[in-house]
Amino acid sequence: MTQLVIGDWYVDFNSGSCVRKSDSWPEQQQDMRRLEPKSCQLLQVLAEQPGQLINKDLLVGRVWPESYATDDTLARTLSRLRTSLDDDARAPRYIETIPKRGYRLIAAVSNPAASALSSAPGSTAVASKAARRTMPTLLTALLLTLFAVAGLLAYVTLRPATAPANPVITKDLLTRADDYYHQMRLADNEMAIALYQQHLKLHPGAGLAYAGLANALVQKTIRWSGEQPREHRTLTAKVAAGALADDASQQQLQRALALAQQAVALNPDNATTLKALGFVLSAQGRYQDAIGVYQQALQIDPQAWQVQLNIGELYQATDAMPLALQAYEAAFAAMSERYQQQEVQIRPWIAEVGSMLGDHYLHAGDYQTAESWYRQVLSLAPLHEQATLGLAQVLHATGDSAGALQLCRELNQRLQTGHSCQPASRNSQ
Repeated sequence: MTQLVIGDWYVDFNSGSCVRKSDSWPEQQQDMRRLEPKSCQLLQVLAEQPGQLINKDLLVGRVWPESYATDDTLARTLSRLRTSLDDDARAPRYIETIPKRGYRLIAAVSNPAASALSSAPGSTAVASKAARRTMPTLLTALLLTLFAVAGLLAYVTLRPATAPANPVITKDLLTRADDYYHQMRLADNEMAIALYQQHLKLHPGAGLAYAGLANALVQKTIRWSGEQPREHRTLTAKVAAGALADDASQQQLQRALALAQQAVALNPDNATTLKALGFVLSAQGRYQDAIGVYQQALQIDPQAWQVQLNIGELYQATDAMPLALQAYEAAFAAMSERYQQQEVQIRPWIAEVGSMLGDHYLHAGDYQTAESWYRQVLSLAPLHEQATLGLAQVLHATGDSAGALQLCRELNQRLQTGHSCQPASRNSQ
């Protein structure tokens, strides 16, 4: 069903409209709202089996079939849905949380036409049979027309400029490829490469697709090509160790360079294409050339957080640590600013960057600044291991050993880890 009555709401899943029934419903309707696309999809999945527990994995698979989603993503989407329905998680009338398992829709669900007929005034058990026999066809048609008009009004009033029925399926290839690329896993990187190539077949002049393909090839070379010593985890560490000097890696980087140059030729004033070129140059060990290209990109878009991260690493490798810290902090600020628009791409990075900054200030003995960074990370990613252990170190160093011990023990208990909860706990990782 694309239209249902759920509790006090008339929901049209095609348009995402959500209309509260008034006392005289369906003759009059009011309080029209629009559900976010993911919230609408989530409600539709729950409404398929009202009263039944739907586990988290099934919900994630149905609502985010082609993108990365965590329990936090599901929880945030559910929270927004509850807000739209005026539901309270502490005393739910619509959606009940089953801890550690999933959710179930507890509100009554019915067909709009059937609800209208059963709610007509005077419909007693004795009179209902006669009413069904004698109700004029015109009245039935009028009721159904009212529903259609209400749904149309909600759709026209509340829909966004474009409202695809399934945003995941209609999401453009380039955005999907970018989402996969930023997950930092081999399978995702390979899917990104395939999607960039598909996009280029459809749009041979797409500079951003050339840039994305160049990025993915560089990432593949750095992380998953040839012998990759575990201790060399960053691009600059691998370059310094000669881990990218083999013929296969150099050929791959040369191909990526040609793609990045094509991207810049097609879109010369775009921070994304310039970032791709800088990334290739960095992997080739041409740090100063890369820094120049990155600086050009930041003049175009100072909030290009990927560029800030990459130039920060190059500054760090060339012993310009103050500039590196400035770049990393700018990257964190830009990711925070753009998180809502680029959540899938930013989520794997933001906590790691904040925790890295906390580590720097901890090792420098600036406990106040370190604590600030760790707490920012934990506000975004509760129980983030590196940040939690870092904060415990800060608390130990500043005299709050009881607080440090509590943090560490809770981390071990909830994540089933075995970190030592003594002051040297970070060395046990």
